[in-house]
Amino acid sequence: MNSSTSSPDDGSLLAATLRPDYFTAVGQVIRDMQSAQDQSQAVELLREATVRMGAEVAIFASFIRDDESCRSYRLLLACDPAWFKEYERQGRFDDDPWLAYAQRHSVPVRSSQLPVKTDAERSAVGLAARFGFRSAVIVPTPSSGGLSRAGVLCLGSSKSGYFDDDGFVALRVIARSVAMELHEWWLGRISHELIATAGLAPEDLLLLAHERQGHTTKEIARALNWSTSSVDSRFHRMIVRLRVSSRKAAARLAAEYGVI
Repeated sequence: MNSSTSSPDDGSLLAATLRPDYFTAVGQVIRDMQSAQDQSQAVELLREATVRMGAEVAIFASFIRDDESCRSYRLLLACDPAWFKEYERQGRFDDDPWLAYAQRHSVPVRSSQLPVKTDAERSAVGLAARFGFRSAVIVPTPSSGGLSRAGVLCLGSSKSGYFDDDGFVALRVIARSVAMELHEWWLGRISHELIATAGLAPEDLLLLAHERQGHTTKEIARALNWSTSSVDSRFHRMIVRLRVSSRKAAARLAAEYGVI
């Protein structure tokens, strides 16, 4: 669709993005996200941002690999929650081509641009279509430094091909900002949860930071003016509280959760 043929009220994505206050209106919600007090408020802000961006529904998923066998997903659903109940019942995490794309890429993409190769992937996409994501945009929020943690914002419309017009250019710019703000909000929340749950003191975080940098027990003890037995004893207690197998795993988990 060309901008010259789009009217302000024709219901297209382009018409939505051509509003004079488009970026300002979404930006106001982004600023409010920084101070969201709980998940319920974050969902309401996501819902408001979704409408202002020109979409109908949205999901934000945050992903962290706790260890080699355990992955944690946290969701904000600005859509019918029945979608996730069915998604979880069918075990679609490993068959979701949108989630797979977000874990490996950083560029926003239309769902129509992603190949769907297997029956399981087609089923995952078909399930999303039933709940308002007939057309969708996938906005990854990857992390650097070799960490597994990532996020993905999925914006949806019940109209096939809705995101295929020229409005996608503006949408992907502002959607990236929304996705990153939500990712940072989740990271702050789960880092506080990990510290509280595992009872991590500032000294523990310092030890984990040293371990993350590859420092030995002797190097850590010398840097902190501790005995080597004190360093090893403290690491042992943290390993138990964090439910991991080694101090290396403890430091990696702390990094994944953003506490160091």
